Amino acid sequence: MAARDSLPLTSFKLGYDDRVSPFKIAVLVFIREYCTARLAQLGMSPHSHYNSIPPFSSQQCKDFCLLSLELIQCYDVTWEDFEIILEPGHYNLSTKIISEFTRSLHQIVKDGASGLLDLGESLEKLLMEPAKGKPMIRRDSVLGIFIRKMVLQLDRMTFEGTVELSSNLATYLDKSNKSEDPLELVQVSRKQAELLVSQQLTMLQRNESLAHSPVNLQKIIDRILHENKDFAEANFLAHLNEMRCQDFSQAEKRLHQSYDQGTISIEGLIHSKLEDNLMNNKTFRHASLNMAFLHASFGHHELAVTALCETVALSGEAADHTCLQESLAWFCHLEENPEMRLKMMERLVTKSSESNLHYLASLGLAMWTQDCALAGVEPKRIFEYLHTNDVANCQHSLTDMTITCLALRAAIWSFYGYPRNALQVSQLLLTLHTGDPTKGNIYYNNEHMHMAVCNIALHLSRQGRYTDAESITKFAAGQYANFQQHSQIWKMTDLHVAFYRTLWLGQWDKAELIISQLAVFNRSESLAKMAHLMLCKGDTCQGKSVLNTLEERLSNVKEPSNHRMPNPGWRMGQKLRLQVQSMMLRSVLLSSRQNFVEALLQISQALDICKKHHMNLQLALVGMQSAEIQLMMNFTANALDLVRKHINIIYTHGSLFEQGMAIFLLARCLLAETGTKTCDSMEFKSKKAEIFPLLTRAKRIFNQIEAFHHVKDVIFLEALLYNHLGYEKERNTRAMVFKQLDELYPLRTSNSIQIFIGL
Repeated sequence: MAARDSLPLTSFKLGYDDRVSPFKIAVLVFIREYCTARLAQLGMSPHSHYNSIPPFSSQQCKDFCLLSLELIQCYDVTWEDFEIILEPGHYNLSTKIISEFTRSLHQIVKDGASGLLDLGESLEKLLMEPAKGKPMIRRDSVLGIFIRKMVLQLDRMTFEGTVELSSNLATYLDKSNKSEDPLELVQVSRKQAELLVSQQLTMLQRNESLAHSPVNLQKIIDRILHENKDFAEANFLAHLNEMRCQDFSQAEKRLHQSYDQGTISIEGLIHSKLEDNLMNNKTFRHASLNMAFLHASFGHHELAVTALCETVALSGEAADHTCLQESLAWFCHLEENPEMRLKMMERLVTKSSESNLHYLASLGLAMWTQDCALAGVEPKRIFEYLHTNDVANCQHSLTDMTITCLALRAAIWSFYGYPRNALQVSQLLLTLHTGDPTKGNIYYNNEHMHMAVCNIALHLSRQGRYTDAESITKFAAGQYANFQQHSQIWKMTDLHVAFYRTLWLGQWDKAELIISQLAVFNRSESLAKMAHLMLCKGDTCQGKSVLNTLEERLSNVKEPSNHRMPNPGWRMGQKLRLQVQSMMLRSVLLSSRQNFVEALLQISQALDICKKHHMNLQLALVGMQSAEIQLMMNFTANALDLVRKHINIIYTHGSLFEQGMAIFLLARCLLAETGTKTCDSMEFKSKKAEIFPLLTRAKRIFNQIEAFHHVKDVIFLEALLYNHLGYEKERNTRAMVFKQLDELYPLRTSNSIQIFIGL
């Protein structure tokens, strides 16, 4: 947000630099070969090797013009990148021309200085030699001006300079002599540097994967600043690059340098006093605002607030309403008091709308919507806010805010317990047309796209498709390799999926290793999973200690401001979700010690949280946990009613593990109900028509998600039922299968109560 309209302004510009470089020589040779081929087709060129070329189509002529314009305007690129540009698929060019172009370049290298002199003469002929009464290239055209400048520079070069240029061209074309410096043999003029910086800034905001890697980008910036020491925009780009690497010291230094170079305007000093110019200069306000953004990104809360107060003071004296509203948006981000934050966001939306600051108004409404959802406002009102924001974003063509609101919508659906709806929104986000022709048609591929990809990986793992989920996370790891500040999203997704898979397989040593890795990114999440693991192992003492630590952490640590919407699904409302999970785990711990009264008290508190915040799926899981406890207390009727009440929600939106656990619990409740009634053997046998299909379905689900220890539980219950009914053959078959599974997946200890916390 701070980088949107807060770029430093350079006070003056230097003259354009049109020095000849190996890349420009390659561009000149490419233009010459195309024009020579055109003359050969018109019968005005003695070069016979072009006579066999079919006439150029209109599309080929158009592609040559577009490519030539791009090559003239862009900064120098390496020979490997030049060859990639000429590959089929980028432009529709003749393969004969490309091969002759490569041959001519190597011939110039072989001829040395004489080859460069011959190149200048052949280019001058293109500006003079008639073709149907007109020159092949007009002298006042874009290509004509470029050729005249380069020929003039070649004529001005000394013999030693020409020899050096020929040597550099040979090194430029030598693929075996690769250098770590991407600009060792290329030159960047001031005009090209401005274009490069503008392109990289756009890519960092829209699609960071298309930008140069942090190391290469820093080398390019250093080369630009070596030749243009006053280039403030390059220092600001270096500041953003250091932010990618999470290097606070260098980022702060670069930010100071960028604004030090463009602070005092020469025109302002002529027409006003120095004090007035310094106070009203726009760069001071934006420098302070960017400093606040820097401190906020690194968690320096007090320093960020101090910088924002300075921004407000400077903006108030200069009556800069835009900077004031941007400062207010960051104050909303940093405010910890929920009530005060809502009041500030309401003022932000109102004032921004009145001042036609549509981006800030949309951002404020998105922040307002997220806070209201976490505060327990009715879902219908939340989605009304989202609809209003979507309409405003479409009216004002705010593509980046449209993406942000879609990511927020997916997070809200997941928070309410509708992961399938969140999946649909994530798929819509990934298929959205976000290219802007005015900005190079670069598609957005930012943090929100990253979260959408991770949401799809989570959904696949919830359905037991672990191989597909791993493929998605590997894609995210490769696609977002340069997203160093956001790489934890796909890493947490991968660890989240791997933990539950190893837990269900009973590989507890691997699960502990995954928890230790997860603790690097999220301490509270790792504690919840450690408590879950300890209770599954039956280690109630260690489980109690971990739960105490988790509950103390949730009660003492304030929930961090999270209003940039970095929510891959499970991060929005994370504190509420972890509170519910800790209460469920505490109830399991108390139930294992036969303390059912306090266990149900924990369940009651968890139900209150879920109802208040409309967390429907969590509400159903807590209800299932309550039914499990009441079944242990022999309150069979109550347990069966709870299962039937919540099972449809789990069927619709729960993961396969949650569905399997719910079905298994339903079968156990039905079996317990028949046990409490006095019924003869025929009536009991008739119940198997309802119980055995449920057990078969649960067994199939557990097999699909590789939860083989739960498969053993189902088979054990089937064996008991067949033994009670007198079916010895079926009983022996189930016993044999159970023994085989027990040999493959032995379980040393286990908790007797089922835990309804899944992926």
